Amino acid sequence: MASIEKLPAGAFNISRWSGGTTTELFIWPHGASYAERRFSIRISTATVDIAESTFTKLPGVTRYIAPLGDGFTLKIGQNEPEFIPHAAVKRFDGGEDVTCAGAGRDLNLMLSGAGGELIMIKPNERHIVRQAEFLFAYAVQDCRISVGSVQMNTESGEFLRIYADAGETVTASGEAGLFYAQP
Repeated sequence: MASIEKLPAGAFNISRWSGGTTTELFIWPHGASYAERRFSIRISTATVDIAESTFTKLPGVTRYIAPLGDGFTLKIGQNEPEFIPHAAVKRFDGGEDVTCAGAGRDLNLMLSGAGGELIMIKPNERHIVRQAEFLFAYAVQDCRISVGSVQMNTESGEFLRIYADAGETVTASGEAGLFYAQP
């Protein structure tokens, strides 16, 4: 049976990076440390407060990022700069040099030796749950998130752990990010 747990904002670790702030929503396994680069799964939201910034290099880490504002332009490694619009998800190698042009907020999923994905869902879009050890939702705007027959009203910025069987349906009355992670 499905259930939804709202994770308390007071439990989140907020830190500064060279371009803004990061709010760590989830890190795994127990005792993991982003500062020491000891983690398998890390979910965060960040602000980019300056017009141009350089992302922290994270060799061996697969990164997913989704802008929550108007979008920004990323230059990843030797590739041409690419504009990533609002709510588009970009996957890239954390070991690459990455520069970002544009300010705003974003969602992040970092995986080291783990599998997973970040998916942005639009209002009232149905998403069929896949099997994963961890499933989380981030409310981009005030909305009602439903999993099967279970519903929870959320405010913008709230983070939820979802317990659901593969095949159940997740919907949100507003925009939300879904994070899958499998150690």
